[in-house]
Amino acid sequence: MPFVESAGYRVYYEEHGSGEAILLIGGITVDHTGFGFQVEPLSRRHRVIVYDNPGVGRTAGPSGPLTTAVLAEVAAGLIYALDAGPAHVVGASMGGAIAQELALEHATSVRSALLQCTWGRADAFMVALFRSWQTIARDTPGLLDRYRAFWPWVFTPAFFAAPDVVAGAEEMTAANPFPQSVQGFLDQAEACIAHDALDRVAAIGAPTLIAVGESDLLVPPRHSFALHERIPGSLLHLWPKMGHAPWAEIPDAFNRLVEIWVDGAAADRT
Repeated sequence: MPFVESAGYRVYYEEHGSGEAILLIGGITVDHTGFGFQVEPLSRRHRVIVYDNPGVGRTAGPSGPLTTAVLAEVAAGLIYALDAGPAHVVGASMGGAIAQELALEHATSVRSALLQCTWGRADAFMVALFRSWQTIARDTPGLLDRYRAFWPWVFTPAFFAAPDVVAGAEEMTAANPFPQSVQGFLDQAEACIAHDALDRVAAIGAPTLIAVGESDLLVPPRHSFALHERIPGSLLHLWPKMGHAPWAEIPDAFNRLVEIWVDGAAADRT
């Protein structure tokens, strides 16, 4: 089993392919399998690294509330341990918040950053939403039932209109041999609530692309607009008619965006 020690955690990871390194950082509830639609296509030309954040999957370490700064330290340690830096970092949702801290506090580990459907500071709406999710988690120990309560915030009506797609997602969730514990979810939610880098992101020096679904309910586009306004030279991509998870709902388009972005950032270095 591939593990590395990083920031006091025993971190589970997988890597595929070779070439420019791409680190995919998942959001709340998401273990390394959450990028199942990305690993094979992206690894045809790149070295793709996926891993389990503290609080989910097979990564083990101290329990208790997490912060995005700690999660970024874990990610940086993984990059250095694998001699994969500087890496192209693709962070989704909470993963995008981690990527911000990674680019700020561990800048030498980041070649470029793609911040997908994320936020620089949790506003009152997001805090209320994550607190409600914590209540659901406490009252709903079953992983599949918990996901069923969360998914309407994540996916579009088109997802729910395809019974086979929903059934496949439910089957995959139910079959997860390492389901996230309630405590793990609560700890990660605290990191989401406490994340506050909005007044610091202007110091991000790595090339940065910010992407968001125009119909994202969980993290509305206003958060991406705020990041774009503050990160010098950043680019903004708006996914039309898309919700919070384009990597899962429109993976081909998402993967093309990642490829174009990574290839461009790599070319700029030469």
